[in-house]
Amino acid sequence: MTSKADEEWHRRMAARLFNSTWDLLLKKRRTKEESNTMIHMAHASRYHWGVVGGPEQLAIGEWQISRVYAALSRPEPSLYHAERCLEICEAHEVSDFRVRVAPAGGWRLWREKQAAFWVDGALPFAVFPRRIAMPFAEWGLNWCICGYAHQFLIFHSAVVEKAGRAVILAGPPGSGKSTLCAALLARGWRLLSDEFALLDPASGCLLPIPRPVALKGASIRLIEELLPHLRIGRVFPHTDKGTLAHLRPPTDAVERQAEPALPAWVVFPTHAESARTELVPLRKATAFLRLETNCFNYATLGRTAFEAMGRLIEAAECYELPFEHLATAAGLVNGLAELQPALGCPLNVA
Repeated sequence: MTSKADEEWHRRMAARLFNSTWDLLLKKRRTKEESNTMIHMAHASRYHWGVVGGPEQLAIGEWQISRVYAALSRPEPSLYHAERCLEICEAHEVSDFRVRVAPAGGWRLWREKQAAFWVDGALPFAVFPRRIAMPFAEWGLNWCICGYAHQFLIFHSAVVEKAGRAVILAGPPGSGKSTLCAALLARGWRLLSDEFALLDPASGCLLPIPRPVALKGASIRLIEELLPHLRIGRVFPHTDKGTLAHLRPPTDAVERQAEPALPAWVVFPTHAESARTELVPLRKATAFLRLETNCFNYATLGRTAFEAMGRLIEAAECYELPFEHLATAAGLVNGLAELQPALGCPLNVA
């Protein structure tokens, strides 16, 4: 039986060997001896996690060994350990990725403290000012979902649901989809996401990821007035995307985050001054092409994406929504659900 002291030693050794392996992986040029050492350290780290780690640590250990062999152009052992990683993840429902935001060393010319965004032990981005750690964590998480969640079709859109039917509010940044999403929450819609629609190709259902809703500029004050019972967090001025704040997701959305919904409408909102606010029906072919431009992984999934999106567009009502006044736009979208019967979606679609 392993003592507590032994367990702590194994944990320290596993972490130290993992980090040292990663340091060698990041080197642009390695000697043959360093490559051999990298292999041995990756296996040794996995051994120590095998003594004291859980499924998550075991999966990460197998993943790192696979990554090492891939970096050394050795496909057979790389594939073997990648399959071992997948087996552990599927058997224990291990998460797709691990992220953290941590202080970073170094100072910019203006002496501003820095932070770093880590994903599975790697740094995909340059360091950034600590004062925007929250917005950067959101952007980093978006990057992870786009890069990892290819079991779903991923659309750049907000998604809300009422009575089992969901509306996809698709559009590029600045189109007003997040603000319209927040306004619909005030009318009793459930938040699935303000950033992504995750469509399961097999079931045709949308999976919720109810995170804080990102608000920009003037919409912050507007949503404060519409949803005074929900908390808006700290305001972050002078980011790359302007002034930002985050609306806390409703409790109901978080509690029902395992409950999918069927897409019933696809709406393309566009906020513009002096625009006539109206729902304009779209032809199916036009809606397909517009939604495809808002799909992050259409080319990655290929035929699966084409067929799943075709079924989605065929079953949904499709509209464009130019609008100037938020309340009017939200009323029009809300009206789509007024006479629709409630629907249910299987809970085991993921």
